[in-house]
Amino acid sequence: MSSRVDADVTLGGHTARDWHWRSRACSALCAVAVSTFSLAAAAQGDPERAAQAGAVRNFPKKLTITVVADERLLVTFQERVSSWFNDGTEVRVAATREVDEQELLSSSPTEVKAWIVPLSDERALLTFSSVSPPAAPRHLVREVRLQQGFDELGLERLASITHSAFVALSEGVEGLEREQAERELGRAGVAARSATAANEAAPPAAPLASPLPVPAPMTSNAEPGRAAAVAPRPAASLLLAAGYGVRLRGVEGVGHGPSLALGVQLPGTRTAYDLALSGHYLFRTEFQADPFIASVQTTALRVQLGIEPRLGAALFGQVLLGLGADLARISASAQSSSSELLPRANGTQWRGAGELTLGLLRRGALLDLGVCAQATLMFEDVRYDATTNTGDMLLARPWRIQPALSLQGRFRSAL
Repeated sequence: MSSRVDADVTLGGHTARDWHWRSRACSALCAVAVSTFSLAAAAQGDPERAAQAGAVRNFPKKLTITVVADERLLVTFQERVSSWFNDGTEVRVAATREVDEQELLSSSPTEVKAWIVPLSDERALLTFSSVSPPAAPRHLVREVRLQQGFDELGLERLASITHSAFVALSEGVEGLEREQAERELGRAGVAARSATAANEAAPPAAPLASPLPVPAPMTSNAEPGRAAAVAPRPAASLLLAAGYGVRLRGVEGVGHGPSLALGVQLPGTRTAYDLALSGHYLFRTEFQADPFIASVQTTALRVQLGIEPRLGAALFGQVLLGLGADLARISASAQSSSSELLPRANGTQWRGAGELTLGLLRRGALLDLGVCAQATLMFEDVRYDATTNTGDMLLARPWRIQPALSLQGRFRSAL
């Protein structure tokens, strides 16, 4: 009897444990099924959010900016914009003379395309376009206030706002449909064509943020169907240059000393035009004019007119023609008291001269550095004579053409 009871109790214990294990397994399977169903339903119920998440992950790291402006005004703009990015984004800047409506809102999956269109000397319009499949193309339009057009402060402000707009677009914080972007451009006086580019044939996405305040309309005399962009007038620049140079003068020896120039530069399409006043102080040097020892200190004064053609992104040539005079202060003394020849009295001599300068300049934001070669032509026949009983005797004659070399640093400031 006792053995039968023990068997029943043992069987009951196994049955209870088996039921408890099955209950837990069933609960776990149900939870997994419910979670899977919920995730699938969420993905199907909000495909736009999933597309946006994929777009952020696949956002291109290349920014191409087209600016409607004189190329000379944008020498440092690419460097300025690149300095705001520290995530490896590649920045490229190009200049154009007018807006291409077909490209104004075009987008590419490999790069973000941006345009900077000046509306006046105090206003510019920025547009950004991108597409990151599976998301639809997105656009961003911003107006930027400038104080004096594309000067140093204006370029830095444009670079800062370009970076912030790029980040906002990449993070999905802002974005417009193409139709909305076209309306924004139309109200600003930059009317883009309504035809959709082939690479933007995807269904339009809802705006990711409320549109920016619409800039005030701008009247324009542009032809219908063309963008009404008013390029800023290039501003003249004040030039202040300082340098150090050497000049070979023949018998007078090697003259060397500091130089200073003050001038004005007028920008052109690819060539700048310079007008300057310059002075070069050559320290006093001694030389032999047997039987005398002579010395000369020269100050070269010039009026210079020339051009600076663009050779590269920041490299410019320089061609200057100068007219003026050398102010020479001359003194002489006999080598021995027994000499029968007498030197002329110490004095000052004006020597007419012309000068040709060829140089290379590397432009910076405010400071230019350059090296220049000059050739100075003395208009007068300079002679060192001694007075004798029979008349004047020629002792020495410096070169009529005197080569020179100088280094200079130049500060530029918009007028």
